[in-house]
Amino acid sequence: MLEAAVFPGTYEIRSSLFDRILIFLLVFSIYFEANLPYFRTASTPFLIFGFTFAYIGLTRLNTLLRLFSSKYFVASIGFAVVCIFMETLHPFSSYDFIFRYLNMTLGIFCIAVLCRDKTAFDVSLFAFILASAFQSLFLIFGTEPLLRSLSAEGFYDASRARIQAFETFFLRGNLNDISYFSSIGAVIGLIWMYFEKVKWKRYVLLFLTVPSVLGVFLPASRTGAVVFFVSILIFVYKSKINLKSWVLPSLVLIIFLFIAVPDVVWVRLGSVLRFAELQESDSRTKVYTAVLKTIDQYALTGIGAGNYWHGWAVSAGITNRFTTDVAMAAHNAFFQLWIYWGLPGLLYFLGLIYLFWTALDKEIYGNRRKSCLYIFIAMIPMIFLFYHSFYHKSFSIGLGMLLGARFWNIYEDSNESKKEEEMS
Repeated sequence: MLEAAVFPGTYEIRSSLFDRILIFLLVFSIYFEANLPYFRTASTPFLIFGFTFAYIGLTRLNTLLRLFSSKYFVASIGFAVVCIFMETLHPFSSYDFIFRYLNMTLGIFCIAVLCRDKTAFDVSLFAFILASAFQSLFLIFGTEPLLRSLSAEGFYDASRARIQAFETFFLRGNLNDISYFSSIGAVIGLIWMYFEKVKWKRYVLLFLTVPSVLGVFLPASRTGAVVFFVSILIFVYKSKINLKSWVLPSLVLIIFLFIAVPDVVWVRLGSVLRFAELQESDSRTKVYTAVLKTIDQYALTGIGAGNYWHGWAVSAGITNRFTTDVAMAAHNAFFQLWIYWGLPGLLYFLGLIYLFWTALDKEIYGNRRKSCLYIFIAMIPMIFLFYHSFYHKSFSIGLGMLLGARFWNIYEDSNESKKEEEMS
């Protein structure tokens, strides 16, 4: 069990400047992973995480071992063991996704070691805000003018316009990923801005958050927009905010989005209300339909990750609507795990989510750090509903912050009251 840590005097509780720099570099590199150098098959964030693990092993080994003895680490490794066993039952066994998940798991506990005080915690949050703002500014200057010049009459036209606008865009990466991670930075920025009392800091946060909000919508990701709006609603509900006080800000946000987001984006986002059109033109709808139709083939033991990509997905119809010979992911982490490793993998994964959820402080009223972390963690399963990568490195940051906050008593002796907290 990961108890709140009470350390003897030999422990160095405060984070060092180098710790904070590492946290900042990790977050920033994750946002721009597709655009940073690869060294053979190793991405830049992977190498930074590897260096961080070695650094912690040399300087804070006792703390790392103590975290490794927690139920969270044991349960996380147990999930990998179950997945390995299930994978061996199927032809064309491949353990690549399990290896990526284990990398994410080690990343979680590295971040938990580094996020050892409020300053390190704030550096993590601000890094998300800043990285999201930079990414979104690239989007605004690189795609917004072209998107505004295009028109569309339906989902298919809007999707083609989206491809046209981004095919020459210098910032590489999955458009849904860009939208999801813009939403993380945008929501954290809005929450921090709500609590911030220092005027100039509020202006800085506003300057950084506005581009991030646009970054959620410019990729024309329907699911990214859903995650953003639902996250805001959860924050308003959990914070017990007087709804009347949110009427004006909500109207301002809606008007801003209506003016700033190109029409072609709204055409694609509005397709969620036109189900008949989606059945005809949307590859995601085709994928979901195929996943449900073949549920009898993977319900109990799955079909294996290697087997899935070796040909099963194509034979099952889990493909793009227009390129039916190339497999697609299931666009849902829960279904993806179920297909890979059957009911044991799915149930264990759901149990793992519940375990980490129990570590989260859910009384967030009046506390900026608790609010930001709560919404960040709540966004992860929301993203899983539309995203197949259950091992993404950004999740290791959020979950690491969660365990770090618990392990290092970051909220202890906090005298923060509603809207009275200031950045130190």
